[in-house]
Amino acid sequence: MSTERPAALIGIVGRLGLAAEDLALAAWNAGAVPLLALGGAGRVLQLGDSPNAAAGWIQLLAVIAAIAAIATRPSGTPLPAVQSGTVDARMAFIGPLVLAISFVAGSASTYLGLQLEGAVVGTAFLVIVAAMVFGDRLPTLDPRLRRAMLLPFVLVCAGIFDGFAAQLLGDVNIGDLIASLSVDQTGFGVFVVGMLLAGLAVFYAGLVVAPRALAAPETRAGCLVWPARFALFVVGAVVGIGWLTAITS
Repeated sequence: MSTERPAALIGIVGRLGLAAEDLALAAWNAGAVPLLALGGAGRVLQLGDSPNAAAGWIQLLAVIAAIAAIATRPSGTPLPAVQSGTVDARMAFIGPLVLAISFVAGSASTYLGLQLEGAVVGTAFLVIVAAMVFGDRLPTLDPRLRRAMLLPFVLVCAGIFDGFAAQLLGDVNIGDLIASLSVDQTGFGVFVVGMLLAGLAVFYAGLVVAPRALAAPETRAGCLVWPARFALFVVGAVVGIGWLTAITS
């Protein structure tokens, strides 16, 4: 029995298309982000509001590494170039990714006291478009190294996402919200939950989906993959926000 449960869990994870990094991101949200915030290192995972050189340089280097990863392709895996008269689904992520980069670059600029946001965002946009156009003519890089280069940016974005989630959920009484899902108030409860999830989904698309979709594209992904990843990510964020609030209150 003890070996059947882990095997069943692994099977469910595999069928949903979840990867190790999805589980790691959930753990990062649930544990690491609150711990870093308690330890005083949380500035790296927040939008800049006052000078902090260490946080600014870490965020800036995370952005630069992500841009460099996008400017390459994984060795042995050709990426399709945008052809005339065709529509590449990856183009839908250009806007969200530029938005995520502008968030982090703007935060780094505030921390460093420098006007870097415009130059960084402009460079990122040009690199993204060039990567879409040239496809398999991009320089190659080991896939593990590309993911490692992208990881700091995704982790920083995950921390920023938690901040947005905390603001959206800060005035929500989870107990009352669950109670509103009773039979006589189902419509109201579903509406509130839907609005909250829609707001979180916008930030999730820009801060998590777009960097991974463009810098580490997957050859196949079912229609349930990203909703499952989003649900796991939100659960991790809610757990982290919940226990951090309980400790600091």
